Amino acid sequence: MTAGKASTGWRAALLAFLVAVATSAAALAAPVKFGDLGIVGDAPFYIAQEKGYFAQQKVEVESQLFESAAITFVPLSTNQLQVVTGGLGAGLFNAFARDLPLRIVFGSTRDMPGYSSDTLLLREDLRATVTEIKDLRGKKIALNARAGSLEYILGRILQTAGMKLTDADVTYLGWPQQGAAFANKGIDLGAVSEPFAALYNEQKLAFPFKRTAEVLKSPYVQVSVVLFSKTWMDKEPEQAKGFSIAYVQGMRDYHDAMKGGPKRAEVIDILARHTSLKDKQLYGRIQWSYMDPNGELVMESLKDQVDWFAEHGDLAEPVAVDKMVDRSYLDYAQQKLGRAAVQ
Repeated sequence: MTAGKASTGWRAALLAFLVAVATSAAALAAPVKFGDLGIVGDAPFYIAQEKGYFAQQKVEVESQLFESAAITFVPLSTNQLQVVTGGLGAGLFNAFARDLPLRIVFGSTRDMPGYSSDTLLLREDLRATVTEIKDLRGKKIALNARAGSLEYILGRILQTAGMKLTDADVTYLGWPQQGAAFANKGIDLGAVSEPFAALYNEQKLAFPFKRTAEVLKSPYVQVSVVLFSKTWMDKEPEQAKGFSIAYVQGMRDYHDAMKGGPKRAEVIDILARHTSLKDKQLYGRIQWSYMDPNGELVMESLKDQVDWFAEHGDLAEPVAVDKMVDRSYLDYAQQKLGRAAVQ
């Protein structure tokens, strides 16, 4: 054997060895723990798990149930969790202001025309007298939480009519409790997400007065994002890459189902098994939240929300939006999968 051939063979063997080591490292890493909220926004995880996308990437996953995304930020920052889907709001932005080691990696749900889950519901008996946003002045309006995404949405919608939150009588009430409040005329309007918009409308308690995407269009509102533990990203980059590919595949299946494509029935079956929305028929009566098949994030919306919460005194200190986001794993997944066409 000549020296040249021996050198070439040695290099090929070394390359094969390094690839095998990287693959083995990803396979032997501890399971990825996902903060499971039991909501439709977690659909890509459930889909990727059931359809074997994580297994194809040799990534083992586990889910841990949580009642709220807000209580996942600390375990995510300490790498007890590696991935969670979280709603945008002052709580998340303040976590970044404290420099917790977590990063926004993908966009998750947003409000788009025809796919706008976040809805202002108006009590049925006010249909004739409240016809424009300006008519909400002085009305009793229920939000599910202080300084969350729906407070931002309501505030920005009121601003289109020259009003502020203080121009309405804002109270805080969970979505399941708003039905009774509508029935006894305790509230005039409620800001809710699906399926409550559909359910209260069907019960003739309230009707969709404004869908978020009907009013807030520039930019459309990014409602939730996918967060990674930065410690995990730095420690197990190959595992994070594999997870990212599988998760984006799940996003694409959700997008297909959302659009009424051939995967819709299968995705609904998966969602009914894993989320609190068990009634399969109800998926045909709600507006699904939009999810980009490429995992893209509406940066302009993120910046606008940070500005809004800062203006309203909800942020402990300024936070740089660009430092929240690390799209390197999204770019990697798009490179491996190619970009999906968005209609």
